[in-house]
Amino acid sequence: MGGTLHYYHRYLRITSCLVFSSAAAAMMMTTTLPTKKIVLIGGGHAHVQVIKALNAATRPSNIEVTLIDMQSTASYSGMVPGCVSKLYNLEQVQIQIGPLAQWAGINFVQGKVVGMSLKDEDKKTVQVEVDDTNGGILQKKVPFDVVSVDIGSTTRDFNRIPGAKQFCISTRPISDLVVRIEKEEELLRERIRDGTCTSAQFVVVGGGPAGIELSLAIRARFNNMLDSKLSIILIDSSDGLVTSETPTCQRAMKSILSKYKIDIRLGLLVDEVTSSHVHVYSKSDECKREEIPYSHIIWATGAEAHELSWSLNKQCGLEVSEARGWIKVNSYLQSLSHRYIFAAGDCCEIVNGDKKSPPKAGVYAVRSGPILIENLTRFVGSKELVPYHPQDDFLKLLMCGDGTALGFRFGIPLYGKWVWQLKDYIDVMFMDLFDVSKLQKLDGKKGKYDTSQYDASIQRPPPLEVEDAAKLLLRTDDEVDFHRAWDVLRDMMADEQYKKDVLDAAKITLDKY
Repeated sequence: MGGTLHYYHRYLRITSCLVFSSAAAAMMMTTTLPTKKIVLIGGGHAHVQVIKALNAATRPSNIEVTLIDMQSTASYSGMVPGCVSKLYNLEQVQIQIGPLAQWAGINFVQGKVVGMSLKDEDKKTVQVEVDDTNGGILQKKVPFDVVSVDIGSTTRDFNRIPGAKQFCISTRPISDLVVRIEKEEELLRERIRDGTCTSAQFVVVGGGPAGIELSLAIRARFNNMLDSKLSIILIDSSDGLVTSETPTCQRAMKSILSKYKIDIRLGLLVDEVTSSHVHVYSKSDECKREEIPYSHIIWATGAEAHELSWSLNKQCGLEVSEARGWIKVNSYLQSLSHRYIFAAGDCCEIVNGDKKSPPKAGVYAVRSGPILIENLTRFVGSKELVPYHPQDDFLKLLMCGDGTALGFRFGIPLYGKWVWQLKDYIDVMFMDLFDVSKLQKLDGKKGKYDTSQYDASIQRPPPLEVEDAAKLLLRTDDEVDFHRAWDVLRDMMADEQYKKDVLDAAKITLDKY
């Protein structure tokens, strides 16, 4: 979410790590280097990789790292709809960034960043509000040489549309979303027991990946409780869902939503939310207005810049996009206005010539992690930075809430139990990278930075024959081996001709339906 849908990039061989040469190591042992301070604002998907990599046993002894976040946990957006569906519990979808920082020997300041002091180049600080022991608030200044921002985003128009903040359940903060859903379930159960409720009407505003998955998650969570007396309406301002996908994939999406009885209402804009109705009007004709009743309403309208981005823009001139407030960075993830400020994930917009900045999806934060690790350490070492090259296409996986999932890759739809198993497998692999209970005890030896990814190079069997590969990807039965299907997808990414041949074979099959 924030990204919220689960997006996965092609198979990558991650081979680049920063390795200290013996000469450099010898120099560090004989020379006292000035202390360099790296500050990380936010525990997002990119920063958790930085925390792990810059542990005390790996980073040079003259580098100090501090993490600042309001919470000691960070929810992994890709697993949250599964949590709403009760396929996971809340603990399973949270990265324990406090304990991770402690494992890495990194300072952790739990508080709210309210600004930066940048007037003196040699005394730059991040200003943080922290709670004191008496229930008050203290101002803390955290010095830095380089700072990185990975704070995600907020929910678009949530504060602008009248009534939205008062009556809607927002998708952000993600941890609050799960807690709110759990509370609503408890209240609903009480009302069912005392006979004051026999049905529910959920409205989900926003037809992007987050809204789609949450609509399916609500069906999975509440359907049996209400004995199927549950209506779900998905509202979006666009003229179609997943419009960036092929017509075949769009039909598959529509079919899935129909199967789970999700009523789709397109071309509608929200004007106001009251305690019982959401007021909408037609995008093509403002005179066409409607009041849609609801018992519960979820606001899943996509990403909007954090208040902190606008605050830093006004306070110290940090360059942000004029319309949306995204922190503007170059291909090195470095601020266009302040060379010692970096940003990654949803909160930034990459400005790189005519190339379009990637969409707000978790995969881009994940894949930028290794680049951020390199560039933060290169910056304090006065070394040349390396560019981040976002991928053009990626595997998209949407859970259906019942142990199946729908995926899109190379323009073809993937559906079934095996697609959910693949999504779950990838998600859990990513989470395991930051589970302190599964990390090795640090032994104090200096070495290389760990930039490994969840899908780092894994030896695969020889590719399937083209027709067999196409048939496997299009199967929807429960007997599909998701490992083998994933091998096919990665073989297609690695070999352009093989990909073309498999897609041609798949198209012949799809055209029959």
